[in-house]
Amino acid sequence: MNQNQDNASDLVQFIWDKRVFLIIICFVAAVLSAIVSFMIEEKYRSEVIVFPAMTNTVAFTDEIHAEQSSTQFGEEEQAEQMIQVLQSADIRDRIISKYNLIEHYDIDPDSKLKLTELNETYNDNISFKRTPYGSVKISVLDKDPVYAANIANDISAYLDSAKNRMIKIRAKQAMAIAESEKEKLMQEITTIVDSMASLSEKGVVDKETRPYLVSGLASATDVSTKNLIKQKIDATDKYGSLYTSMEYKLENMNERLSRMEFVYEQAKSDANSTFSHKFEVEKANPAEKKAYPIRWLIVVISTFCAFLFSIVLLLANQKIKQLK
Repeated sequence: MNQNQDNASDLVQFIWDKRVFLIIICFVAAVLSAIVSFMIEEKYRSEVIVFPAMTNTVAFTDEIHAEQSSTQFGEEEQAEQMIQVLQSADIRDRIISKYNLIEHYDIDPDSKLKLTELNETYNDNISFKRTPYGSVKISVLDKDPVYAANIANDISAYLDSAKNRMIKIRAKQAMAIAESEKEKLMQEITTIVDSMASLSEKGVVDKETRPYLVSGLASATDVSTKNLIKQKIDATDKYGSLYTSMEYKLENMNERLSRMEFVYEQAKSDANSTFSHKFEVEKANPAEKKAYPIRWLIVVISTFCAFLFSIVLLLANQKIKQLK
């Protein structure tokens, strides 16, 4: 402990002995950093706050759970998905094209690396962050406060169209598959109905009517009626089991068709509707005060770093002299 106290005292004494040199270095660093800070381009920040929606569609069902409601706010998973969509090339390219950011960011259009420089500048000035409250913050820095606000608002607007486009691609595929399956079921049902109609023409009756054939035969008074009922009984005895299996199959096919029509209508709605995927809490407005650079902070950090670096150099120089 005494050794550490002695070392600390020596360091303080060393700094005091070199105080004039250190003061000059700090003063020069402060002046230079202040000059540099005034050379840095000022930028203004605009922000849009949005909450993701829990569901991306309208459910065609009588039983709607809370998470299926179109008024339900999304959670962490939906917020992360929203950020991925906001970072997509679809939105980035539309913003770059609309605001001609190559020219706005003073990027040389003839440069071989213009796209790389453009994307890096875009990512430096435009960011997306999930807040502790589950919302997503769209933040835009720009030398023009009106540009910053307009870009932020347009990114928020493009979110819905970009996500709708992705959903519609999958929904149209699902709709095509559902439509094809529905048509197949309808064709099969038509075939079964035609077969049952053909059996009915031969005299086959359904299972509900069969118990009445024998009693009808016994109560029939004329020969033609008896012959007709006898024909039905013979045909039913011969083809009744086939007719019954077709009845069960037809009932099953109708249930499947009902479910497939629901799937088709759901996919059709998803493919053709334009849905909002966010709750916009606050639109961006042109900022009145610059957000960057913070000049006093640049000066303080630069001066402090120069002070520490000077002490290290002085100590190293003294140590080298002792070794020699």
